[in-house]
Amino acid sequence: MTRSTFPAAAVAIASYVIVAGIFTQGGVALQPAAAYFHTSLPDTAALFSYAGAGNLGGILVSIFVFTRFSIRQVMTTAYLVFAAGLALMIATRLLPIACDAIFLMGLAVGTGLSAGAVIIAKLFEDRARAIAFLSTDCAFSAMGFVMPVLAGAAFNAGWPWWSGYAMVGVAVLATIVAVAVIPFPAVGRAAAIHRNAGMPARRGAYLTIALIAIGLATYVCGQTTFVIWAPAVLQNLLGVPALEAGTVVSSFFGPSSLGLITAAILVSRIPPRVVLLFALSMGVALSLLLATLTDAHLFFIVTFAFGFTTTCMFKLMISVGSEQLPSSPPTLVTFLLLCSGIGTMAAPIVSAQLVKLSGLHASLWDAFGLYVATLLVTAAALVSERVSVTRTARAALA
Repeated sequence: MTRSTFPAAAVAIASYVIVAGIFTQGGVALQPAAAYFHTSLPDTAALFSYAGAGNLGGILVSIFVFTRFSIRQVMTTAYLVFAAGLALMIATRLLPIACDAIFLMGLAVGTGLSAGAVIIAKLFEDRARAIAFLSTDCAFSAMGFVMPVLAGAAFNAGWPWWSGYAMVGVAVLATIVAVAVIPFPAVGRAAAIHRNAGMPARRGAYLTIALIAIGLATYVCGQTTFVIWAPAVLQNLLGVPALEAGTVVSSFFGPSSLGLITAAILVSRIPPRVVLLFALSMGVALSLLLATLTDAHLFFIVTFAFGFTTTCMFKLMISVGSEQLPSSPPTLVTFLLLCSGIGTMAAPIVSAQLVKLSGLHASLWDAFGLYVATLLVTAAALVSERVSVTRTARAALA
């Protein structure tokens, strides 16, 4: 990363910090929100479905906006929408209106996240891109460690359930100011002309992209399910006090920062796909262990290992997927993020229904099944990519 690319890369990283601030406090905010609105836990979990739906909508919008508007225009508009949603959230005491408010906030952070991913894809190539994407996840995980602690402390002090979201609003304000003065890579028509002058897509590339997209959806759904329900499992099934149970989210995202740094170092020496397969395998093994544990102390220890070894998966999958088409067009990057957004939106919907039918513990088995699906689909994607590359090379020699 050079001095010329650092300011734009810093804004890209900030977009991930903001997303983390919204989505990683869900498990901690769930019970205070339920008490605030006088609703059950499964019904209150609808809040996070609306946040996920907004995030998905923001990413969907981003597939089209970069052909018409600059990164600066997109990010400024998105974060002003966030401010409007936050104001509405603070003003209401009705759950349906709060759902609308958090939908707007999700819409904003989804659009901002897409802009951040486009910035990274345009600034960096090859392994440097994988390392840069891992850096954004490092920031995400660092915020995932800090935010639940801050939100939990605020709730413990008697602050309202939206306090953590107001804290994120401070980061949004700072980003709006930064976006106004920092230069960004070109997108839109000029970038499209340059992209169209490149090499054609490799045969079989779209199958690989589709498989990676499915893997992103199942992975994010599994991770989000764990983050939302692990505190409730600890508190209601394993007898852990509420404040301590909430720290399990920090136990997941805290060590993940170290894991992402480790992954970035490994990627500079080992092919990213090898690192990805190792992380996928650990995700399956550790999510299975978490689903079977009955000891709270061991649950925290395994969660630590879970966060350390698996959170690099997301950006490695994005990086591999973005390599499938020449010049990594913004539409490809945002499509991959869109599929991950589907996982974010689906997680509270699906897991809440499972919890209603089979109890809180079903949420952990749900997470395990999703990690298994991610391993299988992503392995198929890597096989598809290898076959496609081999066929293309043979065709070039023929």
